[in-house]
Amino acid sequence: MRKQTRRHGNAGTLERGFTLLEMLVSLAIGTLIIGAVMGLISESLRYRVNLKEKTNIQPILESAAQVILADPVKAMDGFVRLGELEGSPEVGVYLLPVTLGQESEGGGKFGQLYRVMLNYESASLEFSIIIPSNAPQYR
Repeated sequence: MRKQTRRHGNAGTLERGFTLLEMLVSLAIGTLIIGAVMGLISESLRYRVNLKEKTNIQPILESAAQVILADPVKAMDGFVRLGELEGSPEVGVYLLPVTLGQESEGGGKFGQLYRVMLNYESASLEFSIIIPSNAPQYR
């Protein structure tokens, strides 16, 4: 803040005030601070929405995993429909055979080892499972 002398009728009256440059600098700093705060609020709201979506989707993926673990052959269909849940959500199932060695394809005397990826909307869940040898082969 600068002292400036101005004469308004009375000689020698001093007026104090901010210069235009000081006002512009303080306005720019204030704008940056408000922008940063708004960015934090926006990110917080976005995180809350994503967390709410995951909270709704994760149980569906876990239910589909339980269906497959109870009957591994159902993974061969390429999807699992959860008819017990409202709206009968359909969860995509992708199987990837696991190779354990050069001469082995991940198969043993009990069955074939697969990596299972469940996909529903924007979320996914992965786990491994052995599908029995007497099950129809995955195409």
